[in-house]
Amino acid sequence: MSKRKKSRLGLFIILAGIIYLSCIMIDQQRIIYAKQEERKQIERKIEEEKRVNKSLKRQKEDINSDEFIERVARERLGFIKPGEKVFINVD
Repeated sequence: MSKRKKSRLGLFIILAGIIYLSCIMIDQQRIIYAKQEERKQIERKIEEEKRVNKSLKRQKEDINSDEFIERVARERLGFIKPGEKVFINVD
């Protein structure tokens, strides 16, 4: 092989290597971006679940309170306190 063909072959190999490495880097960047988006989505879901958890804890505290129990007994079960009179609106 002549010196000129060897240098072209070497240049071709180097160029092919650069193209190959560039493709690998682009693919890695795409994967990194996808993982970052997935992480953001998971973090948003965690925050939403924390809000739901906090709301449920508040509801649990309310359900265990005497005021809530009394309200349910009056509104849903029709209980009255001793000495109270019930008025029914017939309109």
